[in-house]
Amino acid sequence: MSIHPEQTSFDAENYWNRRLDDQFTLRGVGHVQFSHAYNRWLYARKRDVLQDTLRGWGGGLAGKAVLDIGSGTGFFVERYLAMGGRVTGVDLSRRSIAELSGRFPQAEFHLLDIGEADGRLAGRQFDIINMWDVMYHIVSEERFQDACRNIAAMSRPGTRFLVTDLMASERYVRPAPHVVFRNRAAYQEALAPLGFVHLGTRPLYRFLNRHYRWPRVMTDMLAPLWYGMDSLNRRIAPDNICLSLWERQT
Repeated sequence: MSIHPEQTSFDAENYWNRRLDDQFTLRGVGHVQFSHAYNRWLYARKRDVLQDTLRGWGGGLAGKAVLDIGSGTGFFVERYLAMGGRVTGVDLSRRSIAELSGRFPQAEFHLLDIGEADGRLAGRQFDIINMWDVMYHIVSEERFQDACRNIAAMSRPGTRFLVTDLMASERYVRPAPHVVFRNRAAYQEALAPLGFVHLGTRPLYRFLNRHYRWPRVMTDMLAPLWYGMDSLNRRIAPDNICLSLWERQT
């Protein structure tokens, strides 16, 4: 299921610097084909799933070391800080690091590309590694493998890893030059040799993240309905994004 080398050329650093310079908002880091208002509903769903997941683990986050990969505009940084985590954020966008360092002085931030061979914080290990909507933007298979190795290097037995992707799909899907969706089998193949076991998968979207063929104003109006339906949904859709949970055990 490897991606053909000719399909992997993509300058992620330049892409994200341009997007965040253009709009440092949830739409800038979210789904550009939807409005900012609609993206707020998408992120509300992410907030709910994150809170439910962490609540299910028990024990709270007080004092836990959290690594947020691809911090963007700081959505997950803010969530983890509010829950008592000691947060370190990394991003390949200089704009992101500069903005977040000023906004969240209680956290620390580093310019880092997780897909580089040395894309890790040397000597650092974390209790939770958070990677929402980032891994599927690593389109090169070599960089995907490097990202998994870097995550393992910054983890220890007991570390929980949260990552979003098209986990229930039967194949790779490349809908845009900057996106390659992978399935659970691809993660299993990469993470199992590094000591990770799969804890489970949670549905994130089934209705919210779809494209509808009516005017954007109607899409925005229906966002609360889709949000409510996704909140009730328990089915993992093979053609939509979900949250995959892993634990480092060795």
